[in-house]
Amino acid sequence: MRSAGIWKSIVAAALLLVIALSASAAFARPAASAVSVDQARALGKQAYDYGLPLLEFLRVRHEQTSVRCPDGRGNAPVNSLSNARGFATAADRTVVAPNTDTLYSIAHLDLGRGPIVLSHPDMGKRYYSFELLDPYTNVIDIPGGREDGGRAGSFLISWKRAGGKGDRPNGARLIKSRYRRVWVIGRTLATGTADQRKARKLMRRYTLRRLGGKKRTFPKGCRPGMPAKYPTPKDGPGFISALNAALKRNPPPRRDAPLLSQLAPLGIGPGLSLDRAALAPDVLAALYDGVAQEAASLPSATRLSILTRAKQTGGWLLPQSNIGHYGTDYLFRAQIAVVGLGANTPDEAIYPTGVTDADGALYNGAHQYRLTFPPGQQPPAKYFWSLTMYDSDGYLVPNPINRYSLGPSHPPLLKTPDGSIVIAIQRDPPAEGDVNWLPAPLGAFRLNLRLYGPSVAARTGVWRPPGVVRVN
Repeated sequence: MRSAGIWKSIVAAALLLVIALSASAAFARPAASAVSVDQARALGKQAYDYGLPLLEFLRVRHEQTSVRCPDGRGNAPVNSLSNARGFATAADRTVVAPNTDTLYSIAHLDLGRGPIVLSHPDMGKRYYSFELLDPYTNVIDIPGGREDGGRAGSFLISWKRAGGKGDRPNGARLIKSRYRRVWVIGRTLATGTADQRKARKLMRRYTLRRLGGKKRTFPKGCRPGMPAKYPTPKDGPGFISALNAALKRNPPPRRDAPLLSQLAPLGIGPGLSLDRAALAPDVLAALYDGVAQEAASLPSATRLSILTRAKQTGGWLLPQSNIGHYGTDYLFRAQIAVVGLGANTPDEAIYPTGVTDADGALYNGAHQYRLTFPPGQQPPAKYFWSLTMYDSDGYLVPNPINRYSLGPSHPPLLKTPDGSIVIAIQRDPPAEGDVNWLPAPLGAFRLNLRLYGPSVAARTGVWRPPGVVRVN
């Protein structure tokens, strides 16, 4: 009898402990019923801003790896490189704001079975870089000429949760990734047709291989096929379902815990689901409405934000210093996903965006403009600079001479008698013989300056691009 009494006491104490723990958990994590309709709508908008870059990363990955073998246009199966045969054109619409200064080498890594070794030959004085992005679009590292010089080199890219057998290559620099999935954006500077051939010859010697193994090969005569399309959902149910799956496969960093704790009662987070959240119908509808509203408004709101800030700085928006390392600035990260997915960090490159002329008026192809760099006042960039034309959505503009950008890597760059560089931005060829023509579309457009290896003055805003003047 005594033992039975002791047992009852133990059971009672255990029950009290369970009740206490349940109460404490309920206090720490509000029940879904405690979320109001207005809160659900606001959190739906935050969830979209937070999740868009991750889902765009995965969209690009899914699309670019959906071919059977490298296609020479940036698409290739996982753990293999696709070296572009030429510069991007107006037909390329997978990623916004491509450049036409460098030839791309694109790869999507899966480090789950061990490290990957990335190698390149001696590059001499030619600019090259391999930007490594994590699934949240933060820059992991940028091996290349700026960090590693022009000599032949190798980089051991490792995920801390995966092992790997094989000897580390002599002299290989170790790059650790917190994530299994890594996007490699290689850039190799090239100028005219002859120089592009030289650049492609070097690029053919870029290799990816497993530690202790060989690079991935494909059957001779393989036809890659066309890449599939996997658009990021913009509706509430589709977006949240995709986001939950993406968060589970790509665990978010600890710094995101405060936001995720707000989203968890709504069934948003790694391993969560809306079904288990059991939201009230009006709360669920408001959540879906918030996602859909933000999906519809973010592109235009981003352009309006750029316009507002650019008007304060002579028509050019200079990049924020945290680009590429966004921290918890989720809105800025989402805006970059809209206008320039895969941006470098400022120490590698900056991208001043031009949206208005010097008088604050939006660009329109019905008008003619001039951008003038006086003698000795070209953009201060160690490696190269260029000016690129995009439509209002951030894609290259079709034109009769297939010219999408101008700069020193696009010779011949004409100068006026006093040594100025004048760029005519307009639909039709300029009448002057000593200016450089950048064709414009019929309607709205935007400009992007690129400075690779920008000076400190350019990175800090001490140097600013000159205003673009409307001349007709």
